[in-house]
Amino acid sequence: MGFPLLPFEKYIVAHAILMVIGFLFLLPLGAIVARWMRTYNRAWFTLHWILQFALALPIIVCGFALGVTAVNKNDRLPVNDPHKKWGIAIFVLYLFQLAFGAAVHFVKRPFLSVRHRAFQNYFHPLFGVFLIGIAFYQVRTGFRTEWPLYTGRGKVRNGANIVWIVWLVLVPTFYFGGMLLLPRQYKQERAARDAQLRSGSDAGSTAPVQPKAA
Repeated sequence: MGFPLLPFEKYIVAHAILMVIGFLFLLPLGAIVARWMRTYNRAWFTLHWILQFALALPIIVCGFALGVTAVNKNDRLPVNDPHKKWGIAIFVLYLFQLAFGAAVHFVKRPFLSVRHRAFQNYFHPLFGVFLIGIAFYQVRTGFRTEWPLYTGRGKVRNGANIVWIVWLVLVPTFYFGGMLLLPRQYKQERAARDAQLRSGSDAGSTAPVQPKAA
């Protein structure tokens, strides 16, 4: 039977649980929802932002705060090791991704187009995949390196590693499986674009001719 957890260790455990829920469950689930539902249900965006923002943000902020508190509670937890540096970077990148996603949705004007689609519509999901990928790596360094290094309790049980590996396989499988729907998505976008062009053309042909300004 192990020794009871010290106060700073309790903060670490709580930090780990919340970050796993936020970065390895809610964020991938939000990405998968967007990938699979967008061609079938208009409610996809509502569910997407609820998962990525309304639910994930408070959980991730609390998890980050608990990690900072754990460092402050123990002098053996410096901020200058890779796990903590990456943790700060990933937290900032997550906030950037939220702000960029809001801009993609509410600011429709593209600053660069790629195959008739705004560049930001490609960048946002690709950056999201990158963010989730480095979050997987970050979680692994947390339970494989940080925990035994700073607590002296040895490695976390192998069950955690097995769950991590299984989830690492399932998340990309579900997400990239949704790429099979890309032709349907592009077809719908093309139809909407053509309808908008026809609507604009019809409006232009019936609008009264305005005199030129002097």
